Amino acid sequence: MLMALMLTMLMGSPASAVDVQMGQSVDIMKIGYRHWSPNDCKAFLRHSDSYCDTGDCKAILRNSDSYCDTGDCKAILRGSDSYCDSGDCKAILRKSDSYCDTGDCKAYLRKSDSYCDTNPCKAFLRGSDSYCN
Repeated sequence: MLMALMLTMLMGSPASAVDVQMGQSVDIMKIGYRHWSPNDCKAFLRHSDSYCDTGDCKAILRNSDSYCDTGDCKAILRGSDSYCDSGDCKAILRKSDSYCDTGDCKAYLRKSDSYCDTNPCKAFLRGSDSYCN
C-alpha cells in the first residue's frame, strides 16, 4: 500500500504539469491564461527559453516577471488577479472556469483536451511537442 502511494506521488497527474526533460515541469496553471505560438509551446515542453517567441514565455520559464509582455503574465507570476487583463487570467488564478473567455482556458482548468481551441493546448495537456504546430 505504501509503495502504491509513493508511486502515485512520484508519477503525479499527466495533465497537472507540462512534463519536460530532466524531470522539470511547468505548472499548467501558469500557462493557461493565453494562446501560445508553436515556438513558445516547444519552449515549455523542452524547458528551453531559446525557443520562446514572447517575453511571457521567457518570464514563465525563468520565473521572473521582468520579462513579461502582458499584465496577465505579471498576474500569473505574482499570483494576484489584480494585474489581469483577461478573463482567462482571472479564471486560472481563481481556479474557476466561469471566468474563461476561451476553450483553452476551460481545457486547462478541467484537465481535458476536448475543450482545446488550439494545438499548443493539446500539446501541453498531452505532454507532446508533436502537437505544437
